[in-house]
Amino acid sequence: MLKEHQSLQNTSPKQAIILLIGVLILIGIGVYHTYPPNPSSLSAPSTVFSSIRAMSHVRIIGSKPHPTGSHENAEIRQYLVTQLKALGFKPEIQSTLMVSPQKKQAGRIHNVLVRIPGVHTGKSLLLSAHYDSVHTGPGAADDGASVAAILETLRAIKTQPTLQNDLICIFTDGEETGLLGAEAFIQQHPWAKDVGLVLNFEYRGNRGAFMMFETSQGNGKLIEGLAATVPFLSATSLFYEVYKHLPNDTDFTVFKRKGIPGMNFAAIEGLTSYHTQLDRPEFLDQGTLQHEGDIMLNLVKHFGNVSLTDLKTTDYVYFDFPGLGLVNYPVNWIMPLNGILLILCATVLTLALKTKTVRLSSMVAGAIVFPFILFGMAVASHLLWLAIRQLHPEYESFIQGDTYNSHWYLLAFVFLNIGSFSFLQAYLCKWLRPIEFAFGVMVYWLVLLMVSSVFLPGVSFLFYWPLATMLLLVSVVFLKKKNTQKPTNALLLFIGSIPSILIFAPFISNLFIGLTPQMIGVVIVFLLLLLGLLTPLMEEIGLRRLLVKSSLMLGLAALIAGSLTSGFDASRPHQNTLFYALNSTQQQAFWLSSDKQLDEWTSTYFPNIEAKRQLSELFGDNSPSLWAASAPLLTLPSPTIETLEDSAIADKNSDKRKIRVRIKSPRHAPKIKVTIEGIDVLYSKVAGQLFSQSPQSHWKLNSVDLIDEDLIIEFIVKTGAPFTVRVIDLSYSSPAAILMPRPSFMGISKNSKNSFSLREKVGMRGLKSSIYNPHPSPLPEGEGIFRDSLMISKPSEFSDTIAVVKDIRYK
Repeated sequence: MLKEHQSLQNTSPKQAIILLIGVLILIGIGVYHTYPPNPSSLSAPSTVFSSIRAMSHVRIIGSKPHPTGSHENAEIRQYLVTQLKALGFKPEIQSTLMVSPQKKQAGRIHNVLVRIPGVHTGKSLLLSAHYDSVHTGPGAADDGASVAAILETLRAIKTQPTLQNDLICIFTDGEETGLLGAEAFIQQHPWAKDVGLVLNFEYRGNRGAFMMFETSQGNGKLIEGLAATVPFLSATSLFYEVYKHLPNDTDFTVFKRKGIPGMNFAAIEGLTSYHTQLDRPEFLDQGTLQHEGDIMLNLVKHFGNVSLTDLKTTDYVYFDFPGLGLVNYPVNWIMPLNGILLILCATVLTLALKTKTVRLSSMVAGAIVFPFILFGMAVASHLLWLAIRQLHPEYESFIQGDTYNSHWYLLAFVFLNIGSFSFLQAYLCKWLRPIEFAFGVMVYWLVLLMVSSVFLPGVSFLFYWPLATMLLLVSVVFLKKKNTQKPTNALLLFIGSIPSILIFAPFISNLFIGLTPQMIGVVIVFLLLLLGLLTPLMEEIGLRRLLVKSSLMLGLAALIAGSLTSGFDASRPHQNTLFYALNSTQQQAFWLSSDKQLDEWTSTYFPNIEAKRQLSELFGDNSPSLWAASAPLLTLPSPTIETLEDSAIADKNSDKRKIRVRIKSPRHAPKIKVTIEGIDVLYSKVAGQLFSQSPQSHWKLNSVDLIDEDLIIEFIVKTGAPFTVRVIDLSYSSPAAILMPRPSFMGISKNSKNSFSLREKVGMRGLKSSIYNPHPSPLPEGEGIFRDSLMISKPSEFSDTIAVVKDIRYK
């Protein structure tokens, strides 16, 4: 039977309820204080940004998929040129063949640029967004909304005094295929050298607060300008620190690598729409677009009128706080602030021990027990999510781990852990005083603060300000021998808890949105750190039995709501994959799927199949495990590989061989993938540009939009060993003639970009393979493959696992 623990302050039930309501209000303020504003109307003044006006562009840009190399991509490009001319500007198109050795990409891209002269000649401000989409989604949010926001911002800027600095706007092509447009601008366009600051705008979802999640190094002046200009937004240096250590990238990565100061913005909620057919205008939150536009316009008016020649300074720690905006200070303040906190900690602990408010042995016991509770409940939460996935195997179709109804699961895990932690806390407090347990928890807060201050300084605020304020107020409440029963104790503890709640509530929410339920254990760790720190306040509130029972019941109710809303419909389609493989040489064709589980539609293509298998007869020994079944034969032209040169190079160390090939797609496919396997490529050029100059054991190239031109590859290898060159041409189409229509509640699985697991983004068909050996023989006809939507664990594995590695026909 759970017993109420005697509080240091006998808070009345009425006072306890008021405190509890106060905590809930703080949570609401913390989570919602940066949420998007209401959209502006068409009648809004011409000087302001209007999401309604911007939506007219979104509806056109996001009407259908427009990946690089497609006819639809050219249509959107022409639309941008027309709109810019209608605004009175003189746009230009940068068309170039770009080769990116770092991304293993090459292709012809077409950037759209415009430059609005300022009053003075100095460094320019650059606005950047990409206008290409993936082939599986129309790209209304990613990144059509940002393109539309720039157009609307340009319209608003025209109604205002001329900026002091030139304003350059670039609508990049090829962002979804290796950041080629941004690379082309930086490396080849003369305007690139004039850029003093870049503001890049992206979408990872289609709703929620627009946040600034990445900056260049030395960001102090940028953060000061952002804080002074934008009244409210979601931004913390925690995002900046974490993002630096992730393998993700956007166009901003290219500018940042070049050393150009800048900031990167995005909306991240609504991940289930990302790169899917749900990325349509009608699903875009217009409040989010309004938020983006307000931020963009304010920043243009600020940074367009200040000097951009010397923006680099020290990094800043920063975080948004309700009522204060963007709190910020230099990183070199961290250690002095930590020194003050250490003095405060030592003083409070000394007084606590001296007044016998805290027993050292009990505090140590609390410090020992807490990590077991912390990690035990985090692991339990993760196991619960695995159990939920077993109960709802349809969740396996969500590639990135999010679900349409994940908000119910966030509520469920939060309430279940609050209830469980409160129960365990009350049980422990039979032997430990609440303040002793709180001091044990604070030990870990202090350790996390010191570690983050050294290795991740931008994260330090997360632990510093909640700990500092709680320690200060706890010292007032508990260390006055004669005044421990003052009615103000509960109020003081509530005030001491305000920073921790207002900082952690949005952080936990955003962390869950960013990591998805797949990593719920990480989210729970931070939730329990917060609950541990709030032990004195929870003790003052009391009502343990009510808190435990109500939290567990609410958590259970949220779990049930999640199960009841797990179904699919036209607006929340079940995602699946199906692709078609044709070996024209052996006259074999297959339906293939990389889904974890077959559903009622895909299973019709794979009758009487019980398990996945590796298709060594089609893809070789490195074939992925796929669902496979026979399919009708189609006649598909194969890409061509023409040997232009095959000559020996003799040097004093070893014999080498120089080979030059011409590759072309008779089908005019927008993408071509090339791999060289079985030998190290010592040196290579693509389209006459240096591609590699050190040994590459798995040489690969992805090219895009080389529809009407040859792809020339030159490479050097050692003589005396056979090897394989594979060419795959890829198209953004599916075998509609033999493909049964998907039910209305199903859709193509999305692809992933800027996440921990990346996915191949295009359909493919047509593969030709040839083997080079010391005595070349005539090449047989090749093979063809194309698919509706193929998901492989990494783009780098796509060619290797699908190409025919072992092909006896070539020996």
